[in-house]
Amino acid sequence: MLFDRVLEDSLGYIRRKLWYDKGYSPESAPKTFQPDQSVSGESGVLHRLEGRDTPRAVRTWVYSPNRQKLNAADPASSPMDLHIYTDFLRPLPHNITPMGIEQRAFRDNQRQHNILVMTHRLQILKASHCVTAEGFYSWDMVFWQDIDLFPPLKSKLSSKTADRLAMLLTDKVAFRCLEIDDPLETEPEVWEKIVSEVMPPVLAKLLRF
Repeated sequence: MLFDRVLEDSLGYIRRKLWYDKGYSPESAPKTFQPDQSVSGESGVLHRLEGRDTPRAVRTWVYSPNRQKLNAADPASSPMDLHIYTDFLRPLPHNITPMGIEQRAFRDNQRQHNILVMTHRLQILKASHCVTAEGFYSWDMVFWQDIDLFPPLKSKLSSKTADRLAMLLTDKVAFRCLEIDDPLETEPEVWEKIVSEVMPPVLAKLLRF
């Protein structure tokens, strides 16, 4: 299932980032795990990471609440961060296998018949801020939603337009972390409402491209 692959990639990235933060020298370049933009709020800091080294990555934010003390040796008290990821769902660009070609043709045919085809997946996960001394960490899927951001066929815009809209959508969702009381304890229903609130202005931009 595609969901399994996207989630597996996300968890693999989280694992590599945690080991990088612990001082382990990973195969990936440091820029993969270092933020290129950080925004502080009253309750925490929001970091954008542009180098997420997963094949479908479009946008990556990590929210870290303010903490007075970290105890990485105690798994019971391990602090958590909130990871907000968006990935594209279309076949990988370099996939020129018969199955990849068939998948592209199938998705194009569905669109020609006005059948909804999801372009991106938004995921919000909680994950440990650091690994324990034994190398353990925790994670939990908080919320996920598939979204169709493909431009109208008559517009003749490329699929990259959908990626730009996905980035904008993810940015708007992520910045809500600086407005709500406790992002790490926010229920899935609230995240669903947030997505529904920020979606209309994002979709409206399709008319302006």
